[in-house]
Amino acid sequence: MNVIVILLDSLRWDALGCYNPGWVLTPHIDAFAQRCVRFDMAFCASFPTVPMRVDAYTGEVNWPRYGWKGVDEGQLTLPELLREAGYRTALVLDTANNVAVGLHEYYDEHYLIRKEVEDGVTAADVEFPVPRENLRQNGRLYARDRARTAHYRYEEDWFVTRTMRQACQWLEDNAQREKWFLWVDTFEIHEDWRPPKYYVDLYDKAYDGLDYTYPNYGYTDIYRPNELQHLRACYAGEVTLTDRWVGHLLRQVELMGLLDKTCIILTSDHGKYIGEHGRAGKHTVDPDDPWPILDTVGRLPLLIWAPFDNMPKRVTALCQPADIMPTVLELCGITPPPTTGRSWVPLLRGEANTHHGTVYSSCHSGSGPGRIEYLTSLITVTTPTHTAIFGPRPHCPELYDRAADPEQLNDVADQHPTLVAELRDKLVEFMESHGADAEYVRAYGRGKSTSASGG
Repeated sequence: MNVIVILLDSLRWDALGCYNPGWVLTPHIDAFAQRCVRFDMAFCASFPTVPMRVDAYTGEVNWPRYGWKGVDEGQLTLPELLREAGYRTALVLDTANNVAVGLHEYYDEHYLIRKEVEDGVTAADVEFPVPRENLRQNGRLYARDRARTAHYRYEEDWFVTRTMRQACQWLEDNAQREKWFLWVDTFEIHEDWRPPKYYVDLYDKAYDGLDYTYPNYGYTDIYRPNELQHLRACYAGEVTLTDRWVGHLLRQVELMGLLDKTCIILTSDHGKYIGEHGRAGKHTVDPDDPWPILDTVGRLPLLIWAPFDNMPKRVTALCQPADIMPTVLELCGITPPPTTGRSWVPLLRGEANTHHGTVYSSCHSGSGPGRIEYLTSLITVTTPTHTAIFGPRPHCPELYDRAADPEQLNDVADQHPTLVAELRDKLVEFMESHGADAEYVRAYGRGKSTSASGG
């Protein structure tokens, strides 16, 4: 079995029509979903960008021990194990964060799509169409990103276009090999949300206000209603642009006759608040105001094609990115090492309908390496029926009933103190078993069997 992983950074699960018809146009991925298994309860664990990928590479949930950094010394990685088994491995990406922490080093080859035009534009040359204080980190990243894309004129200039074309070329060069593995990783849907204008016009053609394309990573009271709607339209345009070029890659796979011997995993690392819960952005930038990872950010799209007979159309078992490593290894006939992640193969074959009992999601907020001081996070505990949120004082535990309250607006923690206490005990056990330091455990777990009031 050969394997392609397609990772679409910042893609919300509900921005795909196959999950949520009516918001974003995603015809190519929706068509792919018709032949796939659709996973409905996949959630990020280590958050955000780099930590999620490290989970996927190692099969472990690493946020209790460390944050934004590469793989720990001694941890096995998926590309390394595949190479040892004789697979040709390649990484095609425009997500430069992966290279910055060395994840590309585990592959036989990698192709990083960069800005290749020497137009002389720098961040200092960028003009701001909105108040700088209304942009994340006073517009520093906005200026950097606009400088990188100042030369854009044709759709072929956009990163996702070039990344998917490079992936297609790699397949043409390597698909005749007996065993191969390809990871395709695009940052396109990450802000700056600046697709070609005709994509934004699909959603908000009449807009004539300030040019908001970059969320403030804060609260949405700075936006007028039409400005927030425009921000959502720009995000939707990025998703539709990405859908078009992912469709180009998927069609290449089909035309080359690879579907009968290739597994394709399409997923994301996290979503994004764009007005939900009064927030914009995926995380806080205020160390004194840790944000929760609710479903808008934490739930992941996950579509898998495998050439198995009688695959189910939907899977409702709890899953997480650490499952990618053992899944790919089992698909490739390689015995996975013991990991927190568990293979999805029994789910794909219809031989099981349960997986993890609980998924624990957070950005590392302890004292381990790779902590980002401004990026603090509450801890989300997801079960098949409930979502619980835990944090340090003065935060009080929160609990949401997934069936009765899918938008997670009605905190029912006071009505279910026993369940809250049970989930906090499980969180403490998980953090301790995954190497969290004692202070981190005390701050977020406050010990076992403490009252659910958060006192």
